[in-house]
Amino acid sequence: MVEAAPIVVVKVGGSLLGWPSLAPRLEAFLDAGLGGPARVVLIAGGGPLADAIRSLDAAHGLGDEAAHRLALGAMDLTAELLARLIARSRCVRGLDGLSDAWRDGLRPVLAVRRHLEEVDERGDDPLPLSWDVTSDAIAARVADRLGADRLVLLKSRAADAATRAEAAANGLVDPAFPAASARLACVEVVSLRDVDARPRRLAP
Repeated sequence: MVEAAPIVVVKVGGSLLGWPSLAPRLEAFLDAGLGGPARVVLIAGGGPLADAIRSLDAAHGLGDEAAHRLALGAMDLTAELLARLIARSRCVRGLDGLSDAWRDGLRPVLAVRRHLEEVDERGDDPLPLSWDVTSDAIAARVADRLGADRLVLLKSRAADAATRAEAAANGLVDPAFPAASARLACVEVVSLRDVDARPRRLAP
């Protein structure tokens, strides 16, 4: 992988994880949909595992911090799952593992928990501990840390919004996403289930 190639963070929505066609459709998108060579970072949504934690929090009042940590653990599990589904990929557990994966010609799937807990420990502008933060805002924050050229959100439905604030208002992304993505120049949404879908850019 060329070191100067643009960095593209691709967040795979949790609603796609149970879709039998995910692997071939995602591989086809990655092979053809990025417009040229890129250093790709894949991030998997929490999907049904995060939903289960949300339900347990509602039942038992786990508290924001405990629920947040458990949800990050769920995202690490879905990262492992995605790495097993996608050819030429590797699950990595910190930003320091990305370069090795790129050098080996692989697509890293980032398990985000370690990185975000390090950010929390340093007090380095951490994301709020709240269900207002989901994998969308987490992917935006990772893209910001990496200085990524693009963030692509792969969803189960098309974007019905022109701006990030509108996308948050209609539930396409989480409430924390507009602020988390504020410094990103390019955010795109793609409905991966639609074979003819084209990326739609969300204005800040």
